[in-house]
Amino acid sequence: MDQLNSPALGDLSSALGNRVTIRLHESSGGFRDVVGILESKNQITNSKGETITFESDQIALWREIKPLPDRAGTGAPFSHRILALEELSNATWPADTEVALGKWRARISEGFTLRANSVLPGGLGPIGEPDAPLADAIARVIDLYSQAELVPAFVVPLPIYSDLDDHLEATGWKRKLLAHYLVNEIPTTQPSNRDGISYTSHDAPDEKWLTVAGDEKLCKIMERAPATYGAIEFQGDLVGVGRIAIQDSWSIVTRLFIAPEFRGKGLSRFLMDHLTFSAKSQGATKVALQVDAENKVAISLYESMGFRHHHSCSYRQFFREGA
Repeated sequence: MDQLNSPALGDLSSALGNRVTIRLHESSGGFRDVVGILESKNQITNSKGETITFESDQIALWREIKPLPDRAGTGAPFSHRILALEELSNATWPADTEVALGKWRARISEGFTLRANSVLPGGLGPIGEPDAPLADAIARVIDLYSQAELVPAFVVPLPIYSDLDDHLEATGWKRKLLAHYLVNEIPTTQPSNRDGISYTSHDAPDEKWLTVAGDEKLCKIMERAPATYGAIEFQGDLVGVGRIAIQDSWSIVTRLFIAPEFRGKGLSRFLMDHLTFSAKSQGATKVALQVDAENKVAISLYESMGFRHHHSCSYRQFFREGA
């Protein structure tokens, strides 16, 4: 708890515009506490929008109420936080087409990336809220993706939809990938420079950026949502790229890639530091990313940077017999 301050007017004036609690002397001899935004040295506005006026000599004690740290992955109920992060991922990596199946969303994008070509469940757990009984809804998913000449697929956030994931496994849907969602706060410090390494960023990927990781086919998806495209060069050669997109206070990193011959030299950390700093300059305070659960090297790197596990996603596909 913050230390109560003295009632000196200079001290109180230093809290103008901030939330304070003030203990006032009552004429009856007792005290009353008032809480609100300090509008002037003699006036606050409480949470109901009411103005409370007092005299300086009424102040017994006061303190400024410091806001809680805006920590990534905290605050709201866990299920709400999972859905919010999945919405962040969906909004910043938009599919060509979305088909509503109740609160499930079928995303179709010419087969490029599993995230943009899969069903994302929505609604209450443990299976979400499709617009038909579970077996019928899954059958419709299979028909929908088959008509689009795509492999039927789900991305199932865990643990909120664990029953759906269990049902898919029991009915022949093979797990393609288990991905971990990691979250962190964006550091406030300016990223450091490195001799011989330069960083640049742009609002769209150019041909050179796309070629580094072979992302030419993903250009349409990436350009549907505003994002920053960072690149690092060594002696004029592009050796690393990454993308960061922002929604409200969150940012999300995708397509982080370092050329194989430059790995193990700290360039992933260097690129991440610059990407997240650019997001912070645009108002983001938190960052998220997905990483393959089997990629222990990447997970270790991100953990060393302060990232924490938030939840996992089960990517499942369905292959017809004989296909």
